Amino acid sequence: MTIENTETFLKKFGYTFTRNTNELTVTIPLSQSITLDFSHQETVNITNKLNAWNCLTGFIKLELKHAFILNLIIGVIISIALSLYDLKLGLGVFIACSVWSIVWALTYKARSERFKQFLLKWSQQYSNVTV
Repeated sequence: MTIENTETFLKKFGYTFTRNTNELTVTIPLSQSITLDFSHQETVNITNKLNAWNCLTGFIKLELKHAFILNLIIGVIISIALSLYDLKLGLGVFIACSVWSIVWALTYKARSERFKQFLLKWSQQYSNVTV
């Protein structure tokens, strides 16, 4: 898989992307972007980031795994503070924050994995280089 072939593929399927020397940053819906790093000849490094105004971190730009951890930490802190006032309320907030974080993290992870698999299948079918 080369950067030029990948650019052609992304243009063909209407993806919005930007190119910086050896990197392609693909923007996908729900404030998510996937960066493809072609700086190494043998491998393509793929990272998943959340842009500003997403459902997990709000206005903070973070990688998906860091956003999930941040959400759980904030949920725990808020629920502990609320449990000092009312234990049932604190437990309810903790469960709600946990479910919210898990659902959105799985949604973002599934979207990025589908995109990665889409690229992998395309590269194996239409190019001689495997990833």
